[in-house]
Amino acid sequence: MLETLERGSARPWQIIRGFIRLWRHDRRATFPIPLRTRLSMWVRGFPGECHLIYGLDRNRASDYLSEYHRVMHTPRINRRPEALHDKLLFEALFKGLLPVPRTLAWISGGRPTPLVQQPRVDSLEALLEVSRGYGRLVFKPYGESGGIGFYVLSWEGGNFALNGAPVNAEEIAHLLQGANNYMVTEFAPNGEYAAKIYPYATNTLRILTLRDPYQDRRAFVAIAVHRFGSHRSRPTDGFQRGGYAAEVDLATGRLKKATTYPRSGRLEWFSRHPDTGAQIEGVQVPRWEPLVQSLLAATEAFDFLDYVGWDVAVREDGFTVLEGNNHSGMIFLQVHRPLLADERVRAFYEYHRVIRRRRH
Repeated sequence: MLETLERGSARPWQIIRGFIRLWRHDRRATFPIPLRTRLSMWVRGFPGECHLIYGLDRNRASDYLSEYHRVMHTPRINRRPEALHDKLLFEALFKGLLPVPRTLAWISGGRPTPLVQQPRVDSLEALLEVSRGYGRLVFKPYGESGGIGFYVLSWEGGNFALNGAPVNAEEIAHLLQGANNYMVTEFAPNGEYAAKIYPYATNTLRILTLRDPYQDRRAFVAIAVHRFGSHRSRPTDGFQRGGYAAEVDLATGRLKKATTYPRSGRLEWFSRHPDTGAQIEGVQVPRWEPLVQSLLAATEAFDFLDYVGWDVAVREDGFTVLEGNNHSGMIFLQVHRPLLADERVRAFYEYHRVIRRRRH
């Protein structure tokens, strides 16, 4: 039971908070989960849906990093988590190391404030003009994640569209009037390979890098998963919003079969994208090795970072790093394989006291 309630080391309010988070997570489940199953999962630190998603009727729960431990303990691995939490600070720290989208403006109280000299976005008129020049701009709320409040403003064929739906200048102005603490950033386009699979969302990789505390703190990749949008999730590629996730073979950069959140109560696997029919399994991520080496170097660049979930949009001629996550979500990663079955990954989490050391 949560390793005998954390061996008494956690304060009662922390354990209660953890259970409340599991309960809230389960409220979002779209398929029925028997109460007995929920309770058996909760006492092991998992939301009830993980019984199906991880196949815990046949797989060992101890091989999976639980949601309880992810939420309660992984946020403190990095000594300066704000470097990843704060999107503006992230851009400032990493723009010299990695290609990151520029933040052009800040919107508060419906009013744009320019954050770069050129292009200068200091009014609605300037915003619309920049949008025409760039073709696409991104609006996203500061401090949110998971695609919440995410908009893509595009200019195509002489007309504006917001998340693919036609809009006019008056409708954009109305949206901005209600916007508070929003960032306006450059858009990261898909590569040809990703656009072929699903063209209506930016399809991103989540690459989880860890610094090995026993090997000179050298960084390595624990797992990489490529997400693809769907007609349900567009304009984002979120797994629980209906997007698809395919593990990347770390040695070759080729994609494996994809799956999605089991809304029907059955986990299914796909070699092709169900909405477009495009091949997923076997597709090569372009320039895989240089991408991995760049992210490992960036992880090692700052001594206060040990654990980063990178979100990356890849193209045939390069890549764009959208953000780094301080305590990456696990379900869309571990649906492919249990992370703690990898001894090097398990040792990392044990070292940082996310999980207890196994008795030998």
